[in-house]
Amino acid sequence: MNDIQKNRMKQIRRESRENYLEALLILQRKREEIRSSDLASFMGFSRASVSQAILAMERDGIVSIDEKYCLHMTDAGRNIAEKTQRKHSFFEKNLLKAGVDPVTAQEEGSRLGHAISDDSFEKIAGSGMCKEEEI
Repeated sequence: MNDIQKNRMKQIRRESRENYLEALLILQRKREEIRSSDLASFMGFSRASVSQAILAMERDGIVSIDEKYCLHMTDAGRNIAEKTQRKHSFFEKNLLKAGVDPVTAQEEGSRLGHAISDDSFEKIAGSGMCKEEEI
């Protein structure tokens, strides 16, 4: 595997993690106890796929599983989830403001949020070009 392929695989894994964490954040705002099966239903994935992803995130210290098999984000996981959600929301709202239809704005806002670094996002969001509070 060459460096370009390795970098692309890293990006795919990062995006996947961000999506899982963002979904977990959304579910945790609705209820206290979330299990892998709840996350699988919410995301439309198989329970096996979600379990595998959760175990990998647990190994990396961004998710924990308690004695009742409930999922919890660590501070690091919550930080990633909140940053991801903020980026998605920012781009989605800007696209809507520009006249993009809601379905497209949601899909593309998500993709843009994954594609941009935290540093570049902070520069755009703080530049006055399109302030978060104006949207």
